[in-house]
Amino acid sequence: TSKSFPILTMDKNYRKILKPNNDWFLEFDFNAAELRVMLGLLGKEQPQEDLHEWNIENVFKNKTTREEAKKRVFAWLYNEKSKDLLLNSVYDRNKIKEKYWNGQQIKTIFDREIESDEYHAVNYIIQSTAADLFLRQMVKVWEKLRDRKSHVAFCLHDSLIIDFSDEDVDLINDLKEAFAKTQLGEFKINVFAGKNYGDMKRINVR
Repeated sequence: TSKSFPILTMDKNYRKILKPNNDWFLEFDFNAAELRVMLGLLGKEQPQEDLHEWNIENVFKNKTTREEAKKRVFAWLYNEKSKDLLLNSVYDRNKIKEKYWNGQQIKTIFDREIESDEYHAVNYIIQSTAADLFLRQMVKVWEKLRDRKSHVAFCLHDSLIIDFSDEDVDLINDLKEAFAKTQLGEFKINVFAGKNYGDMKRINVR
């Protein structure tokens, strides 16, 4: 529409033109959202460190790099024909299918039903659940910003970007906590800030 903005397809090189109406952008980003959704659906506790580093230590026994670990996980996760005993020992795809796929459709914890064959079942379960979970967390943040100058600007995949005012700095920890505490456990959150969307830097928030 005439009032929309193509943030999902916008070239990263142009992000600097996006500037807040308030003082700066504050971004909350789920660390390894889809893998954490899978752990949550399997009833497992969420590691509070970077999940890819956790995989290196606990799944791959320190025998790979972070980049290689990420590649191996995602090459395996949504490829039904790919076999990886180490990964399946933690991220049990078969258990996920048994619990949320009836042979014809998947049904998520949010009661979303999607027609699916076996090859796409895990993909649909994880990605649909992750998308709905993210939107619920975004609503929590939006509600905490009622009657405040700061407001939700937009979201991009599993990142939430807030048009932030300096006068609301007292809220940052509360906002991060609300975003992190999900129905599937407490997710690790990466936090970034910047004067425009192209110059976002990681910041530490307890």
